[in-house]
Amino acid sequence: MAPPLDIEAVATHQSEIHHLNEKVFDGDEALKVLHTHYEPYSPEEEKSLLRKIDYRMCILMLVINGLQFIDKNSLTAAATYGIIGEAKLVGAQFSLLVSIFYIGYLVAQYPTNILMQRFPTGKYIAINFMLWGATLAATGSATNFATLAVGRFFLGVFESCLNPGFVLITSSWWKREEQSARVALWYCANGLIGAPSGAIFFGIAHIHVGKMFPYQWMFIILGLITVCFGSTLWWILPDSPHTAKFLTERERIIAVERLKSNKTGVKNTHHKQYQVFEALKDLKVWMLVAAIFFHNMTNSLQTNFSGLVIRGLGYSVDESILLSIPPGIVQATSMLLAGFFLSSRWGEGKRIFVIILCYLPGIASCLILYLSPIKSSTRKAHLFAITIIPVVATSAGLLYALLASNIAGYTKKSVTGTLFFSANAVANIVSPQTFLSSQAPRYGTGVAVTLTAFCVNIVLFVSLYFVYQAENKRRDLDPAGAEGADATEELIDAFSDKTDRENKKLRYKL
Repeated sequence: MAPPLDIEAVATHQSEIHHLNEKVFDGDEALKVLHTHYEPYSPEEEKSLLRKIDYRMCILMLVINGLQFIDKNSLTAAATYGIIGEAKLVGAQFSLLVSIFYIGYLVAQYPTNILMQRFPTGKYIAINFMLWGATLAATGSATNFATLAVGRFFLGVFESCLNPGFVLITSSWWKREEQSARVALWYCANGLIGAPSGAIFFGIAHIHVGKMFPYQWMFIILGLITVCFGSTLWWILPDSPHTAKFLTERERIIAVERLKSNKTGVKNTHHKQYQVFEALKDLKVWMLVAAIFFHNMTNSLQTNFSGLVIRGLGYSVDESILLSIPPGIVQATSMLLAGFFLSSRWGEGKRIFVIILCYLPGIASCLILYLSPIKSSTRKAHLFAITIIPVVATSAGLLYALLASNIAGYTKKSVTGTLFFSANAVANIVSPQTFLSSQAPRYGTGVAVTLTAFCVNIVLFVSLYFVYQAENKRRDLDPAGAEGADATEELIDAFSDKTDRENKKLRYKL
C-alpha cells in the first residue's frame, strides 16, 4: 500500500508548478501538462505504468525494426538466390546497390530529423513505413541495375527516419537508467526477427509462378506485408507520453513527470539555432559521430556480404540461407544480455566497457577470415567466424543508448542525430566498396578494413570514457552542478529544453 500523501505539500507543489511557464521561455512540451497538473504516485504505481509502456512501445518498436531489417537485408538473400545473374549485374554493381540505399538515407537525413521535430513522431514514422513498404514491393518489378538502383535509393530515403526516430522515442519514454534495456529490446529485432527471416527467404525463394525470379517475390511479398502493418501504425504508435491514447489521463501525467530525472526533456518543436551551433562545436558529439562511422565500416561483413562468404565456403544456396539463422540468434542473445545487465545495479557506469568487450569477437572473426585460407579443413572455422561476428552489433545498440542518454536539448539532439546517422550512411556507402568481387569469397581488403575499424573504435571509446569522466568530475565540483531541494527548480532543469552543456546537473552516462 502506498504511504499517505502530504496534502499540504501536494497543494504547495501544484501552486509552484502552475507558474513554471512564467519562469521558462520556450520550454519542453511536457510543461504544457505539468504546469497545470501534478500527480503524486507511489513506486508500485510507477512500476505498473512502466510495464504498460513496455508492453506497448517495446513490442511495437521490435516488430517495426524487425520488418525494416528484413526489408533492408532482402538484397542479401536475393544475392544468395541469384539476383546477380538474373538481373545481369556485372563488376561492382551489387556493391553499388548496397551503397545506393545509404545514399538515399544520407540525402534524407537532415530533412527527416527536422520534420520529426516539427510533426508528431509516431505519425511521421507510420507514413514513412508505408512508403518504404510500397517502394520495396515496386522494386519487385525491377529486372536490371538501373531500376533496382532507383528502388534502393528511395528505400533509403523512407527508412532514414527509423533509427533516429527510435532514439528520440527512447529518450522520451524511459528514464536514462532504463534505456539500455529498452534499446536492447527493439534493437535485438535485427537478430530475433533476422533469425527466422532465413526460413522466410527460403520459403519465398521456392515460389515458382510465371516467369518471375525468386528475388522479385521476396521484394513484393515483404513490401506488401510492410504496407499492411504500416497502415495500422497511424493509430497504435503514439507520438509522445503526454498524448498517448493507450494511457489514462493520470498515467500520461505520471509518464511525463517520472522523466524529470533524465534532464533531457520529451519534445520541443522549435528549431533553436544556438543549439545547432553547440552541437557542431561539441567534441563529445563528434566522438559519437566518429564512433558510429567506424562501427558501420564493419557492417558489410556482418550483413550484406555474409551470405556470399558462406556460399563461397562451398555450401548450397539453400544451406547458405539456413546457415544465416544462427548469427541472428547470437546477435539477439548478446544484445539482450548486455542491455539488461547494463540496466541492472551491476551495470551502472559500464556501458562503454561492454561496447569495447563486444568488439573482441569481431576482431577474432576478422583474424580467422583474413589469416586462414579457404579449404575443406578450415571451412568450420570460417563458418564459426561468420556466426560470432554479429556480437559486435550489440555495440551499435549501446551506442544508440549513449546518444539517447547523453545529449540534451531537443534541437541539439536532432542535429546530433542528423550527424550521427549521416556518418552511419557514409560508412555504409564506403564499406561495400572495400569488398572487391575479384577477391570473393575471402574479400581480403574488406576484412582488413573491418579489422582496422574495430581497433580504431576501441581506442575511440577508451578516449570517450575519459572525456565523459573528466566532465562529470568537473560538474561534481561545480556548485551549479549540485542538486537542489526545490521541486519547481527541479522541473525547470528537467523540462526547460536546456542542452547537456547548459544543464550542469546532468551527469554523462558511462
